[in-house]
Amino acid sequence: MNFKRLTSIMGLALGLGCIAAPVTAATLYAFQDDDIDFILDSQGVLKTSGALTAGDTFVSVFEMQSFTKGGSNGIPAGQELTGVAAVTLQAIIGAGVGAQYIFGTPSIPLSSLAGYSGPALGAGAAVAMFFNGAPGGGIDRNLELDRAVNAATNCTSFSDCVEQATLGTLYQVDGFLGDPDELWVATQILPGGGDIGTVLGTNNSILVASFNVALSTLFNSTGAVEFTNIATGLPCGTPGYIADGCVQLTGSGTLTGGRGLANGAVAHSDFDAQKFVPEPASLALLGIGLLGLGAMRRRRA
Repeated sequence: MNFKRLTSIMGLALGLGCIAAPVTAATLYAFQDDDIDFILDSQGVLKTSGALTAGDTFVSVFEMQSFTKGGSNGIPAGQELTGVAAVTLQAIIGAGVGAQYIFGTPSIPLSSLAGYSGPALGAGAAVAMFFNGAPGGGIDRNLELDRAVNAATNCTSFSDCVEQATLGTLYQVDGFLGDPDELWVATQILPGGGDIGTVLGTNNSILVASFNVALSTLFNSTGAVEFTNIATGLPCGTPGYIADGCVQLTGSGTLTGGRGLANGAVAHSDFDAQKFVPEPASLALLGIGLLGLGAMRRRRA
């Protein structure tokens, strides 16, 4: 009898342990990209000169130089991870160096951009990523946006750049879903950085602005995305509430001058982001824990 009781207690401890601890485990997914940046006015017309104004939409076309899962390469051989981001300028706080530029949901939906070749993305979408060939068949080229390799890049127009970045299989969509912790804020570094012509004529190695991003995930092809604490960068888990200082994608970056661009883009930028995804092993361990509890109950019966 004592042996049976001890076995039951051990089964309960194992079951509870497997349920409580591993479920919080998550793998860090990290992104580092190269971008070129376009500006559209409130009517969707490209701007290459004049002042930045509320209502302008920033469109970034990007290629991921690095995408890792737990420190390991996450880009399959022969493919590349590319995408497009769009946010609309809502307000400018201050002027000159130190001015804050507040962005939000794009007034021009991502899937309505000229050249967009992916599926519909849903309300609030601000960033969409795609796995595609490098190079793939037909029109799918290996997109090259690194200013150190080719300052002019190898896409020839706004629509060509957007098309090349959105070919392939949709991997992830992030944006604004109403979480009060969401943000997209840029800080001006360069004197005159609020003038588009000045930015376009600035050397592409000179900093123009820095920016910080915190977004929600609308879609992720590998499953659920956990929450990241904005203050610490550590995983929050999946608490099921939003007013908690946590979001699903965090990132930061810098914008540099656009000298050398001749395809309608006005600047280069670099973006680093991260998200936490539950480890597949967590679910397996949860199953083992439940089996342990089930076995204990059957033994009692």
